[in-house]
Amino acid sequence: MRLFDLKTVVICTALSVCLGAGVADAATETKHSANASKTAHASKSARHKPASAKIATQKVTMLGGKFVFTLPKDYVKGPMEEIDDKAQAAGVTGSLYMNKPAKRMVIITETPLPDGKKVPSNDTETLDTIIAETLVQQQSSYKDFKKLGEKKIVRKGLGLRQLDASGSVDGGKVLSTTITAASGTRTAMINVISLAKDAKAHAAVVKGVTGSK
Repeated sequence: MRLFDLKTVVICTALSVCLGAGVADAATETKHSANASKTAHASKSARHKPASAKIATQKVTMLGGKFVFTLPKDYVKGPMEEIDDKAQAAGVTGSLYMNKPAKRMVIITETPLPDGKKVPSNDTETLDTIIAETLVQQQSSYKDFKKLGEKKIVRKGLGLRQLDASGSVDGGKVLSTTITAASGTRTAMINVISLAKDAKAHAAVVKGVTGSK
């Protein structure tokens, strides 16, 4: 099976920009942290706000409604320039969700299966092939690549595969989680990429996609 090439060089460049901005952002955050703390303590409403308040989310729908998940509201959706007119004409769609302050991105693509192939919602062979090819692609795209784990998930009858890995981009360590599904004539792929230091927040975004507890 030929997977749609996400042009990892372009994606890694975007990551590099995010990583490069990290030092400046960290300095800005430190500079304003004291003022922010004073403001929080001065506000009665802030003091009494429940700690368990839910994070605002946005819904993402793929595979004709068979795969629906949520992302935090602060991820801003943008187009993927890698998907040109020819790819769109072939039925490829995609979006890039960015959380600029946290240097995280979620890459979402949906592609048709080759040769008009049609599969059920939990086809082992198709999912195994996608994950195997994704692993090979990522091994060549990241420096210091390391596979951290792989999971099989069934969500409302839809089979998902999750591939967790780590690597380096221009000296910055990142976490990468790829979630894929296939149903009918199309496949869906979600790639969550975060700075390695943000493992907890990275896991929270992944849970929003997979529906895992």
